[in-house]
Amino acid sequence: MLTILSLNLYARSCVGQNTFPSNGSVGSLVRYQISPSSTSSFITTFNAPHQVYPPQIGVTKKNRLSVFYPGTDSTPCEINAILQQGATRGYHVIGLSYPNGDAVNTICNQGAARNDASCFEMVRREIVTGESVSPFIAVDSNNAIEGRLLSLLLYLHQNYPGQGWDHYLSGGSIVWSSVYVGGHSQGSGHAAYQGKIRTVERVSIYSGVSDYSLQTASNPSWFGLSQQAPAGAYYGFIHENDPIANFSGNMNQVTDVWSNSFGMTEPLTNVNVGSPYGNSKRLVTTACNGMGSSAVHACPMFNGFQTVWNYVSYP
Repeated sequence: MLTILSLNLYARSCVGQNTFPSNGSVGSLVRYQISPSSTSSFITTFNAPHQVYPPQIGVTKKNRLSVFYPGTDSTPCEINAILQQGATRGYHVIGLSYPNGDAVNTICNQGAARNDASCFEMVRREIVTGESVSPFIAVDSNNAIEGRLLSLLLYLHQNYPGQGWDHYLSGGSIVWSSVYVGGHSQGSGHAAYQGKIRTVERVSIYSGVSDYSLQTASNPSWFGLSQQAPAGAYYGFIHENDPIANFSGNMNQVTDVWSNSFGMTEPLTNVNVGSPYGNSKRLVTTACNGMGSSAVHACPMFNGFQTVWNYVSYP
């Protein structure tokens, strides 16, 4: 049974944890709440704690790192349910805190950015890698997604040396071929972009990717980049009537992008048919029909979809 608990409501219970992060047990799991600033002196903003889970004790380790990116203005604490599910499946799991104060569609559909055809790609590239490529955002390499992840992995290896975090490090770099990336909303776009530029093993997209130029009524050029992730690496899950993800107003916007740009050519499949969902990589739900647009957009993150999460993110 689906537990209806929106991200916005759940965020209230995260205020204390974000302000006063702590480590401890969550049921059968161990959780570390680690402020980004404690992993690098160069990080001073977007300091909500990373949520970190080593594999559940007694479960066969997958020797895979699952990194998940929350959506715009959300924190990793708000997506703990899906993070915890990964740890129970034997994954090393990180919910990453990163610069996510503004939606990419907001940045690239206003002011001078509206007329810059490269805006979407360059904004995503700067947030992900820290390369100074966009005049519309300022994120350096220490504060970018990949810099923060590297600093966190080095911190975890140093402070918890017996837990296997070093499996994802080599010569001071991240071993992308042992990493799964995923995200919700804005975070799903960053994960999808990483699948274009990094050899990540799996990409899990929830309620995205939404990038769309209102000025030209077109998708951004980065959708056409060659994919570095293996063929068949992309999986997606969305509410079929998500008005936020389907930014253009076309309720097929996102699922068409999945098919045309990320190699997800299987038929759209409603998850109510049950696992293995016709072996499709394009999954939809109608579970939150009648709720507000924010709840519909957040629906794939609600408790009750653990079996879907196993299929999309934690095989």
